[in-house]
Amino acid sequence: MTIAAPFSEVRLSVLDEHVDHNDHMGMRSYTRVFDQATSPFYDFLGISRQTVRRHSGTIFALQDTSWYRREVLLGDPLLITSQLIDHDHNKIVSFFTMIQTRDNYVAACFELIEAFIDNETRKPGQFPDEIAARLNDVQTAHDVLERPAMSGRGIGIKRK
Repeated sequence: MTIAAPFSEVRLSVLDEHVDHNDHMGMRSYTRVFDQATSPFYDFLGISRQTVRRHSGTIFALQDTSWYRREVLLGDPLLITSQLIDHDHNKIVSFFTMIQTRDNYVAACFELIEAFIDNETRKPGQFPDEIAARLNDVQTAHDVLERPAMSGRGIGIKRK
C-alpha cells in the first residue's frame, strides 16, 4: 500500500467568516483552518480520536508556530498539505502548508508538536503498538520528503 507523501487531502475555500477587517483571512482563521486539517491527517496517521480513546488516551498540543507568508482573500481555493516531521514513543511533530491553488503560492505554514496522554492519569503515555507501527510506516514515507525550511524555527528576533 502506498503512503501519501505529503498527505494532501484537505481542500477548502476562504469563507466570509474567515475574512477580517483587512479584507483577507484573519490570523485566528488560519489557526482554525490548520486545526481542522489535523483531523484528517491524524486519521491518516492512525491517531484519530476514536483510536486513541480506544486505548484510553487523547492527544494534547504542546506547542505550535505559524508563519503567514502571503495573504489569501475571500473565495481563494486552498490546499493544506501535511507532513510528519518526527515522532517518538509519545510525541509527534507535524508540519502543515497552506497553498493558494489558483495562483499556486504558499500562503502560510503551521508546525505543531503534540503528545499522547493517558486519560486516567492525565500524564504522558506511550503510543500503543498499532499506532507506533503506523507512525513508523508514515515516517519512513515522509522521510524522503525535503524537510520544510521553516520547520524547527521558533519565534525570535535575529540580531546582527
